[in-house]
Amino acid sequence: MNESVGRPVSRVEGADKVTGRARYTADTPVDGVTFAALVQSEIPHGSVTAESVAAAAALAATAPGVLHVLTPLNCPALHVLPEELTWDLPLERRPPLSDLSVQHVGQHLAMVVADTPENAAHAASLMSFDYERAPASLSAAQVQADPPVADDGHGAVRHGAYRPDHFVKLTEEKLQDRRGPEVEPQGIRVEATYTTPENAHYPIELSATIAQWDGDTLVVHDSTRWITGERRALAAWLGIPEDRIRILSPLVGGAFGSKSFLWMHVVLCAVAARAVRRPVKLVLTRNQMFTSTGHRPPTEQRISLVADDTGALASTEHHTLTETSTVAHFCEPTGLSTRFLYRSPRLEVSHTVARINAPTPCFMRGPGEAPGLFALEVAMDELAEATNRDPLQLRLAHVTDHDQTNGRPWSAADLAGCYLAGARRFGWENRPMMPRTLSRNGVQVGWGMATATYPGRRMPAGCRVQTLRDGRVRFSAATHEIGTGVRTVMAQVASDASGLPLDRVSFDSGDSAFPDAPYSGASQTTATVGSAVFAAAREWKRRLGGRTLAAEGVSAELADELSFTVTSDGAPDGDAASQSFGAHFCEVEVDEALGRATVTRWVAVMDCGRVLNPKLAANQVMGGITFGVGMALLEQVPHDPHTAQPLGEYYVPTHADRPHFDISFLERPDYALDPIGVRGIGEIGTCGVSAAIANAIHHATGKRLRALPITLEALLEPSGPEQEGVLRP
Repeated sequence: MNESVGRPVSRVEGADKVTGRARYTADTPVDGVTFAALVQSEIPHGSVTAESVAAAAALAATAPGVLHVLTPLNCPALHVLPEELTWDLPLERRPPLSDLSVQHVGQHLAMVVADTPENAAHAASLMSFDYERAPASLSAAQVQADPPVADDGHGAVRHGAYRPDHFVKLTEEKLQDRRGPEVEPQGIRVEATYTTPENAHYPIELSATIAQWDGDTLVVHDSTRWITGERRALAAWLGIPEDRIRILSPLVGGAFGSKSFLWMHVVLCAVAARAVRRPVKLVLTRNQMFTSTGHRPPTEQRISLVADDTGALASTEHHTLTETSTVAHFCEPTGLSTRFLYRSPRLEVSHTVARINAPTPCFMRGPGEAPGLFALEVAMDELAEATNRDPLQLRLAHVTDHDQTNGRPWSAADLAGCYLAGARRFGWENRPMMPRTLSRNGVQVGWGMATATYPGRRMPAGCRVQTLRDGRVRFSAATHEIGTGVRTVMAQVASDASGLPLDRVSFDSGDSAFPDAPYSGASQTTATVGSAVFAAAREWKRRLGGRTLAAEGVSAELADELSFTVTSDGAPDGDAASQSFGAHFCEVEVDEALGRATVTRWVAVMDCGRVLNPKLAANQVMGGITFGVGMALLEQVPHDPHTAQPLGEYYVPTHADRPHFDISFLERPDYALDPIGVRGIGEIGTCGVSAAIANAIHHATGKRLRALPITLEALLEPSGPEQEGVLRP
């Protein structure tokens, strides 16, 4: 029997990636290509004068090699997106270059097209504008404190604060929720405010677009992980049918959320390509990615936990203040996990979003769960300390066997098993309760832990099967290879379900001409596209019947019979709820003389359903943890409080920051979610990581730090009782 699933198969594109043969958007050769450069706003709010725009465009047009200068004065009128694409998704309501107003620093004000990238950049550098400045809202606190500002009257530009009902299209994931008594009960109370800063996605692959027209058909090469959604939004902006647009994205490097949606530069490339009647290529600069492709917005989270004398939770409150732009909706859903994670008779969760003059935020790996679990899991450690409980034992006592938001049991979940297995592998039983107890080589040592969780999701998808005359079989879907091994795992699923050897099967993605699939996000691709591939492979095997494929190939008639398309539905309606869980345990060393925290050891145990490829699954969790290490200790985008310009550099973890990893999985196949028993692994690795590090730092130093990132200044001064013991190397 063929058994590809469960094997640590290497990525099918791995050799191409490490040898440089892998082709990303910016590597795509296109005949006759021209090059674009963006000109961006330098102020957060106001407008540019028409006279200065005209003068700047005229000056740029005289520069060497310039073919076209696109500005608000000559940009063809673009359509407004339908409300269904903007009311609960971070797609902008205001078309690019639609007027002379400015809503944030970095807003696109012009695009220059030239014969070389150097000429385009030079011409763009010549363009400067006269601004008429207007008061700017630069923080959520300012929006709440200032008098209300009137909207533009058309709904495209909005001000003030609001409370959204749910997270994106997931109406059951309520952003305002409560249960139990109205009044908070008496008891042992822990209340604190936790803050997370603006984070940048900072992928290795810069966002790039190549747009070209073939008659009235638009072909776009783009670094995107939602080719079918981009096609839909681009068709709406341009006012043309979707079937006249093809999106190609063979490989995506570093998605993290920044490549989930159609960004304004893609639309402008399409407009410019039509104007010059040649393909137009744009590669964003590293600086432009901070203002042009989304970010994780800052959050301020107030958590209140009330427990009785035994440590049992009686009440949980989690209130979040976050930010979005004035031209699009996005809410960082930090409180979603709080609604169900720990047994709590009383619950109150709220999210308030302030519209500020800043670029539009969007999903970032572990949206909501990553910053939300930082706050909740540090608060749980504070409650453990207040009730004199071990942090692990407190969490074990509050594990639930059902989703508290709807009463449905978990379909296949074992959070307690993750806790116990992780504690055993880490040696948690040797952890002293008192902070500042452990040291090694003259530095403080601390042990911390936190819970990880992320939803199990599945959406409809299609899969095409093409049987070739030489007997090879190609499966395809309009999904994406974002570096997680999608093509590899899909080939493994197809191999097992069809009975074909793995070397006779391939999986193609990255083309909107393939059968429809959703965005590669929300940790759903394996469950979603895998279900379609599984159904297609089973149908292929059924059609083959008792026949065998001859070594010399197959007839044209048989190849046609074995070539078809199938579709797979979304998650089935049932009595059970699908949710992934995990437990993180970490060790840190804190050198208080230098203000340096180093994560030295990490144990993670995950319950994510069936594991199709243990090598790729472990790599995903390692990547997620590394992502969380950056979030905890390094990453933030500071801004000048007066100009709103980004300041300084952006630091991310390197291999030198990598702890020793011990990653394992509890295999609990979730057949209630999909026929292959999987739940997504992509984002759960990040969830809870920053809290585990903050809790370990508290154990090392006695300092309870509630703001990310944990900086050098926060670590320099020792606090708490003197060390009482030594942990040997």
